[in-house]
Formats: sequence, C-alpha cells, structure tokens
Amino acid sequence: MNFILQDPGGRYQRRAAAARRRFFLLAAAIGLCCFVSYRLGAAGTQSGEAAYKEQAGKLQGEKDTLEQKLTSLRSDVQSAQVRYQQLQAQYKQDVPSGTLKQLTDAVRQQLDDGIKPERLLYVIQSVHPPRGCTDPVTKRFVMRTPVYKGPHGSVSFGQGAVTVTGEGAPSVNQSGREDAWYDPGKPVSITFTGADGKKAERHGLLPIEYSVVVGKKEYRFTVAAGERSFIRVTSDSCDAP
Repeated sequence: MNFILQDPGGRYQRRAAAARRRFFLLAAAIGLCCFVSYRLGAAGTQSGEAAYKEQAGKLQGEKDTLEQKLTSLRSDVQSAQVRYQQLQAQYKQDVPSGTLKQLTDAVRQQLDDGIKPERLLYVIQSVHPPRGCTDPVTKRFVMRTPVYKGPHGSVSFGQGAVTVTGEGAPSVNQSGREDAWYDPGKPVSITFTGADGKKAERHGLLPIEYSVVVGKKEYRFTVAAGERSFIRVTSDSCDAP
C-alpha cells in the first residue's frame, strides 16, 4: 500500500502505455481493413473492367458480322435486280406484244382450225411491202344527218374506183334543238362503194380506217372530222399484194 502511494506516476505511465498500444492496435486494424477493402475494390474494378472489355469485344465482333451480312445482302439485292432486268428484257423479246401478238394469235388460230403450217408459211412469204403507191389525197364532203335537207355529199377516188359517203348524228345546240350539221363526237356510219356496186360500211367514232382491193390496186382510207358539217377523207393506193 505504501508502494502504490509512493509511486503513482508509474501507474499512470503504464496505463498510458497500454492505451497507446490499444490505439496503435486499433489503428493497425483499421489500416488493415482499409488495405484489404482497397485491394478487394481494386480487384473488383479490374475484374469489372475486364468483363466490360470482353463484352465490348463481343459486341464489336457481332457488329462486324452484321455489317458483313448487310454488305452481302446488298450485293445479293443488286444481283437480283440485274437478273430481274435481264429476265424482263428476255421476256419482252420472247413474248410477243402489240401487233406481233395479234399476228401470233391469228397464226395460232389458223393452225388450230386445221390450216397446214406450209400453207401459212407460203402466204406470209408471198406478202411484200407496198409498191407502186400514190401520194395521199384528201377530199371532203358534207356529212348527211337526219336534219340536213341538202344534197347527199360524197367523194370518189381512183377515177371512180371507190366512192365514200356517210351519215352522222345531228349536233344539239344550247337550246336543246338539233342542228343540221353532224356531231363529230358521236358514232358515224361511213359507206365505201366500189365501181362494181359492192358496198362496205364501217360504224364507230372518228377517225375510221379502211382498205379495199379493187382490181390490181389496194385503196387505203382514213376518215376524220373536218370543218363544221364536213368530213375529211384521205386516201392513197398501192399495188395489190
């Protein structure tokens, strides 16, 4: 007891030393925890960065693959378009259209009706381009209508070889009354009369085309509307085929 009372400073020193040891131990523990946490965080960051890099590499690879596929598809589309154009041109070349189709259909019909191919070939080869053709001549006449009371108009070609006459529907004025002249917008009736008296009629809207063989000549006609009341007939002739 006397010893404790006589040495109080030593006791405080021991307590202070113990406190310092506890402090240093606590600081060391905290530092160790911080170090371990840092290392773990750094490792996690490195692991995450590596994962991101790996994922980015995969995405880039997929992007490159898709771009290659897209380029290939574009090339295939262009090739298909070129092929389509080639097939379309080939189709137009191989499959007849317009007048050629009409001729093909007519030949097919003749064959179906029993005409021998040799006969058709002979007829086709015997046809030649028009020869001995005259210059076109245009004449006009007054078109007859149910209201028109004047003389019946007509025109002749080939020194009377063919005479052309016609009749149309009367025009209607703003008052609703019929006029004497014909209406060029309505169907007309055109009559072609040969020198032998044979007649051929054509009905329909203008213009009307017609051809007829008289003797050794083929006369071709185009009938169209002219000035009011008049009809225009243009004709030429060629050697008959």
